[in-house]
Amino acid sequence: MSQPNDIPNPFDPFSFWRTTQNASLETWSKAMIELVNTEAYAEATGRILDSYLTASVPMRKVVEQAMAQVLGQVNMPTRAEVLSLAERMTNIEMRLDDLDARFDEMQRMLAQIVSNTAKIQAAPVAAAAKSLPKPATAPATATNSSRPRRTRAASASGRSAASTRTKE
Repeated sequence: MSQPNDIPNPFDPFSFWRTTQNASLETWSKAMIELVNTEAYAEATGRILDSYLTASVPMRKVVEQAMAQVLGQVNMPTRAEVLSLAERMTNIEMRLDDLDARFDEMQRMLAQIVSNTAKIQAAPVAAAAKSLPKPATAPATATNSSRPRRTRAASASGRSAASTRTKE
C-alpha cells in the first residue's frame, strides 16, 4: 500500500530530508527562471559568448593547420579539399544532365526529320504509281536448271557450289 506524497511516512528516516530538498529545488527553480528571463542576463550571456568566440578563433586556426599537416602526411584530403571535390562533382553531374537533355532533344528532332523525309520521298512515288497504267502480267517461265543451286546447309558449311548442285 502506498501513501500519498504529502503525508510524511513516520518510519522513513529520510522523509524530512527529501521534503526539504524538494522545497529547496522548487524555490531555486523559480528563482533561476526569473533570472534567466531578464534582459540583463541575455546581454551578459551574449558578451561572454562573444569573448569566448573571439578568444577561440586563433586556437581554431592552429588546430586546423595542424590537422591539415597531419592529413597531408598520411595522404588524406582535408575538409576543404573534399568540399572542393564535391562541388566539382556536382558541377559535372549538372553538365551531364544538360547534355543528356540536349541529346534526347536531338534524337527527337532526328526521328522527326527521318519521318518527314520518308513522307516527302513516298509522296512522288505514290503519285507516279497512280498515274502509270498497270503493266500486263508476264506468263510464268520455267526455272533455269542449268544454274547451280546452293542449299542453306551447304552455304553454312562452306562447301563449294559444284558439290551442292541439284538435278531437276
